[in-house]
Amino acid sequence: MEAPQARFSLRHEKSLLQVHWAPSLVLHDSDGELLTAQIVRAVPGRRVHLLMFLNGMTALSQDALSYFARRAPLSAVALVGPSVLDQPLVELYLEVYRPPFPVGYFDHGAAARAWLACQPPLEARAQRH
Repeated sequence: MEAPQARFSLRHEKSLLQVHWAPSLVLHDSDGELLTAQIVRAVPGRRVHLLMFLNGMTALSQDALSYFARRAPLSAVALVGPSVLDQPLVELYLEVYRPPFPVGYFDHGAAARAWLACQPPLEARAQRH
């Protein structure tokens, strides 16, 4: 499943969705909405575990970050980042936006997958409006 203008790719796996952002992307306000629309098409009516590869983003919109925290149908998010700046940005995201789902930061995909596998099942989390 390819996103508009290849800003990201989204792949549905057994118990999670995996998103790879384009390298060196500037995350715009509309990206939260675009990704959420793709998630809803992939698994309608459910919250999902998301494995997100950051791929060296160069800038992040505050509105996009807020959208992910409040409107995306997520039950857990594992972020994998190649930059030493990614982890402090994730910590700031958690402090400012306080998403209603667990978020973990990882250097590698294998650790992120293992962490997601330990999170409660998708159906166990109530959807927020």
